[in-house]
This record gives sequence, structure tokens and C-alpha cells, in this order.
Amino acid sequence: MSKKPFSFRSFSAFIVTWAFLVATVTGVVLYIVPQGRIANWVDWQLLGLLKEDWGNIHLVFGAIFIAGGALHLYFNWKPFTNYLAERISGHLHPKKELLASLALSLLLIVGAISQVPPFSYYFELNERAKQAWVTSPEVEPPFGHAEELPLAVFAKRQNMDLDKVTGELRAKGIDFEGERQRLGDIARANGMNAMRLYGLIRQFEARPEPAPSVAYTAEDVEDRFDGTGIGRKSLTTICATVGVPLRTAKGKFVSAGIEATGDETLKAIAGKHGINPIDLLKVILVDGFRPSMASGDEQRS
Repeated sequence: MSKKPFSFRSFSAFIVTWAFLVATVTGVVLYIVPQGRIANWVDWQLLGLLKEDWGNIHLVFGAIFIAGGALHLYFNWKPFTNYLAERISGHLHPKKELLASLALSLLLIVGAISQVPPFSYYFELNERAKQAWVTSPEVEPPFGHAEELPLAVFAKRQNMDLDKVTGELRAKGIDFEGERQRLGDIARANGMNAMRLYGLIRQFEARPEPAPSVAYTAEDVEDRFDGTGIGRKSLTTICATVGVPLRTAKGKFVSAGIEATGDETLKAIAGKHGINPIDLLKVILVDGFRPSMASGDEQRS
């Protein structure tokens, strides 16, 4: 009895199916994972896979889905063209369906770019899902991609005495190649994440609070605080960090036409007024700074 020959047509159908399922699962996972700076800081995992692993799988199977779809169309080209011929001969032209599908696709693209309702609800849900992983202030890194910096650079950025840092790590039994080794690599080599490693040396961090009289410019604020995750911190926390009384900050906000409570995050406050979180910090630290806020109609849109 002869073996049935390998069917590339069936193979293409199955590979498209598997690629669709895998891309769907990985797409859902990537929708809910924490932000990259959080995931990398705590070595976030799901089913033993890092965020980067899930992203790589999604990219591979997305490409396979496209290639498999093209292969499936190739092997079914004749049935496809026969179907179109029947539709045309039956005077059921696909013109309306084609235009409708094209219009819907363009609408989805415009909606995704403009982020107007109901598209904005989808992105807001995505943001809430990612933010739900932030269960404590320690989960937030001191700044973005902190785990990628060499130990010496990280210590300098955080105003730490490098000799004390390296001495403490050795006293805690942490093995590392030297001060040029990256923080994340040291952590993983010792069976921990960067957040835990940071916790071992955080005691040596010197954060002098700037006096309120320090004259900041908008550029100074950008250089010092941009990319440090200030948007996810409450107004009270920010005021304590920069050494400005909460009452003073609120007074400056009132003068600038900004409503805020101490418990709100800078991102939440900024979102209500159509500005960026860094602009709020400029209001606090830069005398006379006034951000360009969206009008009421723009905010409602």
C-alpha cells in the first residue's frame, strides 16, 4: 500500500491555523504585560518566558502567518479565481464589499492614530492592564533602562559611593566581574532581578533635595527628570523628591489653571489638561512657566 504524498495545500492550511492561534495568544499576553521598564527591572515572566521572549514569538509567528497565508492563497488560487468569476457572472459584483472593507480599514487606522472614542477606551484598558502590575513603588526603576547600565555608571547616576557599593555586594555574597558589568547581568548571574539587587545597595544612595530657591530652566527639568517615570508618581511624592512643599506646588498649579490633588499621579493630572507630565514639573520648578493646555473641546474629544 503506497503512502499518501505530502500535501503542501493541507500543510499551508494547518500552518496558517497554528500561526493564527499562537499570534493571538502572544498578542493577548503583550497587551497586558507591564511596561518595558517595569518588566526588565523585575524580570517579569509568564509561564517561564520573559516579555522579550513573548515578543519574539509573536514576531516570528506573525511573519509565519503572513507567509502561510500567501502560500495558502497560492495553492487555492484556482478556486479563488473561480469564485470571483462566478460572482461576476452572477452580476454580484464585489465592488461594494471591497469599498466597504477598505473604508472600514481606513477608519480603523484613523481611529488608532487619533485615539478618539471608542478607540481611546481600548488604549486606556491597555494602560490600566499594564499599570496593574505596579503593586509597590519598588517595582518602578529609578529611571528607564537602569538595569542596562554598568554598575559604575549606575552608582554615579544615583549619587552612590562606588567603593561602598562594591564592598556591600561582596559582603552579601554577590559575584560580579567588575564595576563595568551591567546591573541586570549581575542580578541574573546571582539568581535575582535588578530590583532586588538595587535594594541591597540603595542605602548608599544620596539624594540631596534641591532647595526651592534653586533656579531651574525648562531645559534643566527636561535634562534631569525626563525618562525617570515621574508621570506614575503622585504629586505628593514628586514634591518630596524635589524639595518643594505640596502647598507651594498646588499654589503654582492654581496660578496656571491646573486642578490637582496630592494623591493624583502627574500623568492623571496632565491627562485632564492635555499636557505632558514633565510640563507639570516645570510649573513646580520653573518660575512663571505656563504650559500650553488643550481647550475644553479638545479634551472632550
